[in-house]
Amino acid sequence: MDKAERDAALRTLRFLCEGTRLEGLTFYGLRLLLSESDNNSKRIDGQIYINIESPICLFKSMPKNIPVFNELPKMESIESLKIICELRLKQIVDVSLSIESPHLFLTFETGEVLFIWGQHDQYESWQVGVSDTAIGDEHWEVVACPNDSLAIWGADDIVRYT
Repeated sequence: MDKAERDAALRTLRFLCEGTRLEGLTFYGLRLLLSESDNNSKRIDGQIYINIESPICLFKSMPKNIPVFNELPKMESIESLKIICELRLKQIVDVSLSIESPHLFLTFETGEVLFIWGQHDQYESWQVGVSDTAIGDEHWEVVACPNDSLAIWGADDIVRYT
């Protein structure tokens, strides 16, 4: 993941997620449904979502080090859902990515941090995007792709990918 790619992804993720609240989820895979925010409500009329295809962990505060994969808790899907349900209606106040791999950190107003593993050799680890948008033809999505890369779609004034 190069710096320009990471920076473009962070701008897009912050536009989509900061100020939103976790307001629901779906059970086919793990898809979090986020509310709109003051920051994006005039521009997005669809459902903001986060698809999680990899391990997660909830920290009481931002960890000093990035977790190691084999040290992440091994959870059944019901355990992951319980963690997500505990975050219901809490506001996301910060979004960050690790430097080398697209590990995603969502910081909530309580200080809790949802960590989503972002590394896989063959599959996407997570996706953040907007479905069913009715405003214009803008496509919003950030995808943690195999081999520590990102794919980013969004409006040029937000993404500014160079």
